[in-house]
Amino acid sequence: MTKEEAIKIADLLNERNQLVIKYDKERVLDTASNYVYIKENDEVIACAESKKVQWYQSEISHISVSKLYEGKGYGRKILLKAEKKAKDERAKIIQCTIRVDNEKSLGLFKSNGYEVVNKFFYEKSGNWVFVLQKNVIHKKGSS
Repeated sequence: MTKEEAIKIADLLNERNQLVIKYDKERVLDTASNYVYIKENDEVIACAESKKVQWYQSEISHISVSKLYEGKGYGRKILLKAEKKAKDERAKIIQCTIRVDNEKSLGLFKSNGYEVVNKFFYEKSGNWVFVLQKNVIHKKGSS
């Protein structure tokens, strides 16, 4: 990942999410291996964070698509790219958190096999949040 890509990812994350903690180039570069992204004409148009949080579990965070590319399937494409990364890292479970009022993200994840497994109030943001989970099955000898 280049510095320019890190800046574009940070900008997209900050623009498209209601984040408590803002991203910057350094934060993205420090954890560059966690990010997946899609570029069109040298612009980052979609990104997400996919990180291993336990030996058996990955978390997908902040699916973000540029407004210009919204509604064209890039949310699903970046989610599938984030899932592939999690599966390549041998995740058995993939989880994410989504604000209860974020209907687009809830629809995206549910239509891709995620189920709501919990709900909590996040004091820092003042939002109710769903925890969604997808079980990933690995056949013996495959990744």
